Amino acid sequence: MAVDKNIRQSPREIFSDYLARQHKRRTPERFAILECAMRTPEHFTIESFHERLESESFHVSLATVYNTLELLVDCGLIRRHRFDSERASYERIAGTTSHHHLVCTRCGKVKEVRDASLIADIASRRYPGFATNYFSLNIYGVCRACQKRERKANASRNESSTNLPPIRNRKK
Repeated sequence: MAVDKNIRQSPREIFSDYLARQHKRRTPERFAILECAMRTPEHFTIESFHERLESESFHVSLATVYNTLELLVDCGLIRRHRFDSERASYERIAGTTSHHHLVCTRCGKVKEVRDASLIADIASRRYPGFATNYFSLNIYGVCRACQKRERKANASRNESSTNLPPIRNRKK
């Protein structure tokens, strides 16, 4: 059985090897973006990631961030998700365990959940003529905070409608 060499390599080594194979330059900016992505445990957008770099006094163009994140997706160190139709979210793969996402359709909040039995069940599936690299499961619904806000809004509407004066018949 062959041992996957990526298991022993650090994200920096994986990225460096990938850039060399793709004949891409190994720039300090790309490696700084890699390091920041590997330190980011939560999902992030390109814009929020760029703001994070700026807050750490690392000034790089939004285009450089975008292009480098695409390289990191291509080499398998981060994953791109589309939880809604507006923009992509990213998350690091290295150092994380398999998980699924609960996505609130009202506020857009994404929560990671781990379900070992579901992961094992999905991982055991085999599809003829198809080699699975990874899988992703997104469950869409309404989060607890949005449900609570909705209940309050409904209660407030019901309360205000019962406090209205009665409608009187108008003369024609």
